[in-house]
Amino acid sequence: MPLPALDSPRWQNPLRAFAWGMWSVTSTVLTLVLFATYLGIGALAHDTHFSLGWVLASTAFVWAGPAQIILISTLGSGATMVQAAIAVTLSAIRLFPMVVSVLPVVRSPGTKRRHLILVTHFIAVTLWVESLRLLPRVPRERRIAFTHGLGCGLVSVCLVATALGYGLAARLPQLFGAAILLLTPLAFLLSTARN
Repeated sequence: MPLPALDSPRWQNPLRAFAWGMWSVTSTVLTLVLFATYLGIGALAHDTHFSLGWVLASTAFVWAGPAQIILISTLGSGATMVQAAIAVTLSAIRLFPMVVSVLPVVRSPGTKRRHLILVTHFIAVTLWVESLRLLPRVPRERRIAFTHGLGCGLVSVCLVATALGYGLAARLPQLFGAAILLLTPLAFLLSTARN
C-alpha cells in the first residue's frame, strides 16, 4: 500500500499515520533480515539457558541485534551485569550518529523532547535506513506518529521471530543459527549502499 500524497487529508489523523508506519514494515526486505536475525537471537538465548521471557524483554528494551548478541554472550559466559552493561553501552555508541541524523527529519519546530524518547529508542540501523527512505513522503507533523508505528512494527516482527527462534532452537543446527546472524551486516551494507 503506497503512502498518500503529502497534502492528502488522510494524514490528518495521527492514528492513521501510526498505522501507515506499521504497514510500511511490509515494504522492505530488511524486515525479512530482521526476522531471520531474531530467529538466531532466540536460538542463541535458548542455547545459553536464558528464559523466553528474559529474551523477549531483552528484544523489547535493548532492540539492537548486535547489542543483544553481546548481552547474551557476555552474561552467558559468566560476566557480571556491570561488565555486560558496559559492553552493550559501548556497542550502542555506534547508533548515536543515526539518532543525530534522524531526529532533525522527524521533529517539527514545536516538538517537545518527551515526544522524541520513543523515536530515539527505536532508532537502530533498520529504522534509520527506512526513515531516510520513507519520511520525506510523510508530512512533518505526522512523522513522529509514523516513526512510532514503524518502530512498533519492527519490534513486533522481532518479538515474534525471537519467540519462534527460541522454540525452534532444539531443531536448528548451530551452524544454521550462526549463518542467520551473519545476514544482518550483509543486508544493512547492501541497503545502505542502495539508498
